[in-house]
Amino acid sequence: MARTPAWRDHGPTITVWPPDRFEVRCDFPPPDFTVADRYHYAEFAYEAARRHREVGWAQAVQVVRLSDGGVVFDLASAHELPLDTW
Repeated sequence: MARTPAWRDHGPTITVWPPDRFEVRCDFPPPDFTVADRYHYAEFAYEAARRHREVGWAQAVQVVRLSDGGVVFDLASAHELPLDTW
């Protein structure tokens, strides 16, 4: 019977990255359709949404705060909260 190596018996690994707080949702024309990326930092989510808006390929861009489901950025409805309130 094979013995489990000692390095595999130390329990679950600990993540060093903080949990995700924002989801950036984008709708693209076919064949790409919908893409959703998650970010912990508001600055990174804002930058991703801004880049999608500037490039112009996305038909819809929306940033959702995962803690309460609040929409903090929505390209289709021209809704954009200031970054410091995200």
